[in-house]
Amino acid sequence: MKPDELTARFAELTTAHVADACLRAKVTVRCVGLTAALPGRPAGRVLPARHVGSVDIFLEAFGQAEPGDVLVVDNGGRADEACVGDLVVLEAKTAGLAGLVVWGLHRDSADIRAIGEE
Repeated sequence: MKPDELTARFAELTTAHVADACLRAKVTVRCVGLTAALPGRPAGRVLPARHVGSVDIFLEAFGQAEPGDVLVVDNGGRADEACVGDLVVLEAKTAGLAGLVVWGLHRDSADIRAIGEE
């Protein structure tokens, strides 16, 4: 299957589909509360990045990104620090990413929404 076909198929999946598939494949399911800054469900090849105090790790990921990739940021679910803001989102958009998912907090919500409307 070509990457574009796979991305299109994944874009149609719901959270329930993914959770059920994980259970059947005996993959541990982790649940978190999600809040969308923008509407939609990004689907694409995952670029994982663990935040360790600097946005440099995101910039490195953007350098390796292909159009349509999705940056998935692990900030340990921290509720005391927002590691992604408008500048990171703008860089992600410039790199052609399909989206960005953060396990943790983001900031600059109004600016992020404005970037998504451009």
